[in-house]
Order: sequence, then C-alpha cells, then structure tokens
Amino acid sequence: MPNTFNLLRSPGRIDLVPEICLRVAEHAIDEDPKAAAVLLVVSKVNDNVPLHLRHQSFRSLLQSYETSITKALSKHDDRLIYVNSSESLVLSSRIPPSDAIVYSLTYEWYLEMRTRSSQVEYLTDHEITHMDDDINGWPTLDVPKGELQQHKRAFKKRAFCLLYRLADCTAGVDGTHSIRTAQAQFLEGLNEIELSALGCLVEVIGQGFFNITKKALLASPLANLVSSSTRIAPASSSSQPQVTPPTLSNDLGSDNLTRERMCVFEDRIQRYGPNFAWSYLAGSKNRNRRPDLWAQSELQQGLDDMNAFELGYTMSYASLQSVVWRAFCRKTNCALQDSWNEARKLVESEMRNIGIEK
Repeated sequence: MPNTFNLLRSPGRIDLVPEICLRVAEHAIDEDPKAAAVLLVVSKVNDNVPLHLRHQSFRSLLQSYETSITKALSKHDDRLIYVNSSESLVLSSRIPPSDAIVYSLTYEWYLEMRTRSSQVEYLTDHEITHMDDDINGWPTLDVPKGELQQHKRAFKKRAFCLLYRLADCTAGVDGTHSIRTAQAQFLEGLNEIELSALGCLVEVIGQGFFNITKKALLASPLANLVSSSTRIAPASSSSQPQVTPPTLSNDLGSDNLTRERMCVFEDRIQRYGPNFAWSYLAGSKNRNRRPDLWAQSELQQGLDDMNAFELGYTMSYASLQSVVWRAFCRKTNCALQDSWNEARKLVESEMRNIGIEK
C-alpha cells in the first residue's frame, strides 16, 4: 500500500493475517483501553490512497470489528459488573460530561466502562465512603471485622451502580427541567431496596465529604488568618473558583457553610454519578484535563444558585436526595423523619444476604 503506514504488512513487506492482527489488537485494548484510539490514529490512511485500498487497511479492519471486539472484551468481565454496562447509551466521563454521550459496544464505550471500574474501586476504598459510625454503631452486623468490610464493599459497589444508572438516565436529555424529570421518573421506578441503598450511600458520601472538608480547613496554614465571613466570595478571573474560607471555630456559621457545600456535593454526585466524586477527589492528578477544577466550579455554581434562591432571585428544584427519600417513603409507607432508620435496616438486611468477595 503506497504512501501509508500499513499495520497489516511487516517491514519486510510480508502481508500479515488479519485474524492474528485483530487478536493482537484485542489483547492490547484489554491491557489498556486507550490503545484502541492510538491504533486508529497510527493506522490512519492517507487521503490520496485509492478507496479500494483503504478498505484493506488495519484502520478499516479495526473499525469493521469494533462491535465484536468490544463485545468479546466485555463479556464475562467482572470489572464491568457495577458500571451500568448494559445500557445502550450512557454519559461520558469527559469533562464536562453533560453534553457527551457514549454508545454501547464502541471503543469509547469500553474505555468508559473500564474508567468507571477504576473509579468504583477508588471510591469504595476512599475515606469518603467509610461507614464506621462510632455514634450510631452502623452497620450493626455481628460478624468479624474482616468479613464486615467485605459486606460493606459489596454494598457500596451495588449502590455505586445505582448512582451510574441515575446519571445515565439523563444521557441525550437536554435542559434542567427535562433532566430532573428523567431522574425523578427513574427513582420512582426503583424498589424500596434499591432506594434504600442509593439514599444511604449518598448520606454516607455526604458525611464523608463534610468530615474531609472540616479536616482540611482545620489543617490549613491559613487557619489563624481567615476572616469571620461564611459566604462565598465573588468569582475571580482565575479558572479555579475562589472560596472565602469559613471561620475554623466550631460556631454555627462555619458548620452551616460546610453543610451547604455538602448538600450541593450530594446533589452533583446524583446528577453526574460517581464520576463527580472521583473528579473532586482525584482529578488534580490529571494535569491535562484537571477534572477537579470542573467539580469545584460545579460546587461553586450550586452554592451561587442556593444563595440566589434564598435571596428570592431565582426558582429552585428540590434536592435529588429529598426526591429519593420521598420516593422511599411512598414505597415503604413510612414517615419522612423515619426514612433513614428504615432505609438503614433494609440495607443491613441486604448486606447480610450479599455474597462477599473471596
């Protein structure tokens, strides 16, 4: 093939068997899902190559077998159990993800599923999802500590899958009202077990966010220099949202601001799924994309919206977490003030029945 880099031909101009090339490509993509995009780029055919020869290129081969390769790679892959891999259309982890969708059984989809798998593992082990509650003693399973940890891991992974499903039901949906309607309808379709798992996980993450934020404030070198302001400072020209630190005493104002941020954080992880929590916690490690800056700007926007609503400037939607609890109460016929205790009991019952990892 003239004037092109043909991966179906060796340097000695020996034609390689396409089946072998596909098998090698499959192994490379399984090892690193980003390899698919790299192979497509390096095997791109020059525009001056005749059309009938382009169809013989390695790029054409990869494109033709995209569905079969991704289906083979994803079949029976335990890493994809908790990432909502059965949907034909899902949100992308690209930043911002609101207008980016991914179609099933494409190379981009396989990369998305593997990315989600890594995010679930990261968040499951992160302190933001710790369920060690010395005050309430939850969960109360009377099992050895090691076994209890495995039960908790299994619960969190199942609940994370529900979070992905809640976010993915908005794929291809435009407008805040339409998105909220789609998510409300999805929540109404869940049973009480699923609602209890989703509600409890979000409460756990919210409390974890609160604890991490307070710890970071107390450890800040500016702890003795902050002002008594508890409101958000005007946005600067910097790409990173600027927040006026609250007072670091245990006064009501300090906790109120942190709890406002916690409420926004809970709402955003239900809107965008676990990807939002991962972006906020680990996104700074990606120096090119900096998803943590996107997550911080989303928090800032949520706080601004909350302030504007309190001042009577704009309308507001009920938090998604309150929608979860209202749906749960309708399914279980319990009072709203009893929702946490009732949901916790259901979660503990399910945790006892979950087969733990070996």
